[in-house]
Amino acid sequence: MLDRFADELREKREQSGITLQQMANRTKIDLKFLEAIDEGNFAFLPELYVKAFIKQYAKEVGLDESLTIKRYETARDGRLYEKEPETEPIESKVPAPEKPVFKPPVRINTAPQQQPLKSYNDPSVEKRHAENDPSNKYTLLIITAVVGILIILLGIYILFIRDSREIIVAERPIEEIILENRQRYVEDDPVIEDTAVIPASDSLYLKFVSSESSWIFVVIDNAKTEEFTLAPNVSHVVAGGKNFKATIGNSGGVKLSLNNNPVEFTGRTGSVRHFSLDREGLQYLNTPPKLDR
Repeated sequence: MLDRFADELREKREQSGITLQQMANRTKIDLKFLEAIDEGNFAFLPELYVKAFIKQYAKEVGLDESLTIKRYETARDGRLYEKEPETEPIESKVPAPEKPVFKPPVRINTAPQQQPLKSYNDPSVEKRHAENDPSNKYTLLIITAVVGILIILLGIYILFIRDSREIIVAERPIEEIILENRQRYVEDDPVIEDTAVIPASDSLYLKFVSSESSWIFVVIDNAKTEEFTLAPNVSHVVAGGKNFKATIGNSGGVKLSLNNNPVEFTGRTGSVRHFSLDREGLQYLNTPPKLDR
């Protein structure tokens, strides 16, 4: 199943016209890890970082990141991915109300017949009738209300909207921010082998120098932790007082030095190594280190 999933990713990349080297330049993922993904080998790092690499791969070739991760998980479990059926809203059918049958009322004229009155035009009477007409008063009330609403809206615009200089920033999903922080590369100056950058003191300074992309997790003095990813030819220093316990994801691509003194550390490319280091020396561990609370 994983081979089939890897073939689909590779075919999508080739259809997009992106080479593995171009993918490595864009995503900052080491070329050998991208080659492993194309070959269907997903055991080169812990699964958390494998999923992060797959997400970046899918994003570059124009695939949906969440859907690609679901397809990877089902392939890893040996199952075929089944697309979730789309649910259609159920429309409630309400019978239309029956139209009432209109029957014109029967008018019975019971008023006595009167003689037609003579009409005459009196200006004062017409003016008094116009002032007492309720339709004219209702129209004037509507016009006054509309003018008042327009004045209020104009005041709100002048006071709050026109002079506002607040910059609205679109909120990013928390999952994306956490993943971005975990995948960040420690940007240091290029490694200079003969330069001593660690001050001499009673403290311990552990320096990691990478020749390949490597993920590192460190427990310092059993009191705090630090986690970071090193790009090729980048160094990073952590400071402590007594000891360090660490896990290196790509242990063959990292060298160590303690207070400017090289540490005899051996690892293999693509393999995870755990160790403990203090003034007495280095000791390999069988399980990942963690804080002892």
